[in-house]
Amino acid sequence: MNQSTEMRYIGATLYPLLGVEKNLYSFRVLKVMEKIPKDNNQPIRLQRWADKLWREELFCPVYPTKCFDDPAFLIPNGNSPEAGKRFEIKDVPDKVYFIEVTEETLDVKIEDAIGKERELVCRMLERPFTDKFKSLDDKFWRSNWTLFFRQIPENEGVNQDIVNAYRGFKFRIVYLEGDGFYFAADIRTKYVGKKSLADYTDNQKNEILQEHIDLTVNDEKRAFFLRDNGTVKIPCRYVGTTEKTIGQYTVKDLGKTVYEYYCQKYSQLKISPNEEAVFVKDRLEKDKFIAVPISRLFPIFTTEYEGLRKCSIRPQLSPDERVRIISSFIDELSGVEYENKPVEIKQQHLKRERTVFIPPNLEYGSGELHKPFFTSNIPQKTSKNFDYQVKKWASSKLSALYRNKSYSKFPFPDTILLYPDTLKRGDRETFLNDLKTEIKQHTELDCSIVLQRSYSTGKKERSGSSLLQKLKEIKSETKNNALIIVVLWNGLLDSVYREIKDTVKPHFSQCVTQKVVHNIINSQNSQKAISQLQNLALAVFTEVGGQPWVLSNLNHDLHIGIDLLYGNIGYHFFYGTGGRLVDRQFGESISKYRMKEAIKKPELQKRLTESIKTIIIEQGHQINNMIIHRDGRWWPSESSALQETIKNLKEENILPENFSCAVVEIRKNHLPVRLFTAVEEKGREFSQNPIFGTYLILDKKRVILSTTGRPKQWDDRGKTANNLLLEIVETIGDLKIQNIAEDAYCLSHLNWNAPNIEIALPVTIRWTDEALRANFHSPFEDEEENDEEREDEED
Repeated sequence: MNQSTEMRYIGATLYPLLGVEKNLYSFRVLKVMEKIPKDNNQPIRLQRWADKLWREELFCPVYPTKCFDDPAFLIPNGNSPEAGKRFEIKDVPDKVYFIEVTEETLDVKIEDAIGKERELVCRMLERPFTDKFKSLDDKFWRSNWTLFFRQIPENEGVNQDIVNAYRGFKFRIVYLEGDGFYFAADIRTKYVGKKSLADYTDNQKNEILQEHIDLTVNDEKRAFFLRDNGTVKIPCRYVGTTEKTIGQYTVKDLGKTVYEYYCQKYSQLKISPNEEAVFVKDRLEKDKFIAVPISRLFPIFTTEYEGLRKCSIRPQLSPDERVRIISSFIDELSGVEYENKPVEIKQQHLKRERTVFIPPNLEYGSGELHKPFFTSNIPQKTSKNFDYQVKKWASSKLSALYRNKSYSKFPFPDTILLYPDTLKRGDRETFLNDLKTEIKQHTELDCSIVLQRSYSTGKKERSGSSLLQKLKEIKSETKNNALIIVVLWNGLLDSVYREIKDTVKPHFSQCVTQKVVHNIINSQNSQKAISQLQNLALAVFTEVGGQPWVLSNLNHDLHIGIDLLYGNIGYHFFYGTGGRLVDRQFGESISKYRMKEAIKKPELQKRLTESIKTIIIEQGHQINNMIIHRDGRWWPSESSALQETIKNLKEENILPENFSCAVVEIRKNHLPVRLFTAVEEKGREFSQNPIFGTYLILDKKRVILSTTGRPKQWDDRGKTANNLLLEIVETIGDLKIQNIAEDAYCLSHLNWNAPNIEIALPVTIRWTDEALRANFHSPFEDEEENDEEREDEED
């Protein structure tokens, strides 16, 4: 096709917001006059009061804030009553609180604002849209403040579906630097069982609802139910039975039985006073349980549930279909006002010149490079040929490995095979020969099998007692560090895998299921068998420390990935040319036997100081700049540790005076924004999945990055690529967000074990998470302080 007849642009589910073009936003401060309890429920309590003020008194957005010494609220100054006016709030425990309008204002100049100030304006502008949706309660029900679902499921009347599929609309307001406010939107789908908890038999509960009702699991880890009270639908978790009927159980605060309360508030529902009353906990409530009718609880399922496989409503949407459904929701949002002035969403998604990173050069054995373009004549990023060349490069990583061999070269450790007694000798020998040949083709290294031993199988061996005993024997007999390959009998419990890893340490280990072994040696599905053998060979090689390929270059000298799991801290340090030298470290974040999300200052400072000194002094690497990738929040204690570390290392002349550093929070769940490619071709326009490497800079601190995506292939499958939000939360010196995002993208191309699949996360985060999961369990999961809601919407 002639390139002049087609053009490719970046598209995003961002829609211009009209009527909010002013630059200065002023907010009036309302303060709570009495002291309120400083407990875990304070944020919930303040949000409840803000909602009450919004609905019953002020009829304008009300935003709780901690910007002042005492609890306070902010409202648009244009909607403010006169200073001195007081509002009365009654709250438990039977106390009256007064909230007074002060003369104090907070002014935000949007162009100059950063971080929380700009976020405040965006949150204020969201509230009128939330209000609009809530006024349409005959059409929509609220899951949270910016997520609303249609009352009528998309598959209404499809009797063969065993779930109701509700389409939802997630929105936020986003400010694009130099371009103004945009309405960000995306589609969610929630799958809710058609049968209530009361309608499941005991066997069905055990088979289907185990994740919903298992009381041995921390309640914050249980799957959600939807409490369906007609137009009011509330996600909640089951926490136990009252052992009474709703006609017997009295709610103390109301002085009524559950049955009386429901008859009064939800008179349209048909409930019996003889049905069971059960306790549930709403998503935001930490300690408060409420009793509800069991017939009003409907299980929410994720796409892992077998019953969804034949559902008529797919969880995924193509970019074109996604944009069309978003448009239908936006049509409902007319008549919205902010400070008594109309606000309108322009029905035209963002479309601008495409911004996409060129894939990195990958270095293999003998310094051979795998380049996305063979000449310096790079196709225009707006062209179809650019996408074609990039996809061709991505799909030929493995062929480049066969041709150039692996980057790493070292003697392969002695290898031991442990296999189930159900694996025939001929199959075992074929499998080992195929695996050794594949490793040789990748690496030119010889894999020597020094020992083979079988373990018993059968009904009494599902927990792997024979397997684990054999592993202990092998470990005691093996002096030098070895690689132990374990073929997993198909009847083993999933939990055995973890025990194998723990038992084998400190030896290398790689597990493969007996089913995969049979796939490899049987050629009925030759392409699948080849792919599984290739991936296994790569997994074995990387397990013993091999690097099939490395990056030829990065923009920064040192990258550090930091993550926490079960009170343990994982660190990965990437340095040297292209970050090809990797060091892994662990630490603890436990205080008074409770796991913490924040890393204490002494722990982080010690780890950073020791590792940076080792890299610079002992190994002789020059470090002029550093990027920290944080999976989760970057806490004040961590910021203090970083600042102190850099200050001290500069004073010791280990780091240069012009040293620069940035901390980037990498978020998988973030703004409801999808990126895609807007294609203009032969007089028509349509949307495709983004080519991986597509990015959109929101401002100096935030960028949306798509590290996955296959135009055409994913479009045909009806799916849209997800993306990451990279937010710079701390900087020292001058670093460009574009360079930071490019390195994060490049670091996602080290997915060695499945090279034909793009991975979403850079390996700074991915490998740190994998290392934590491989090495640590939760010793007291009930104590884990993680309030994040488990994702209960698909797509």
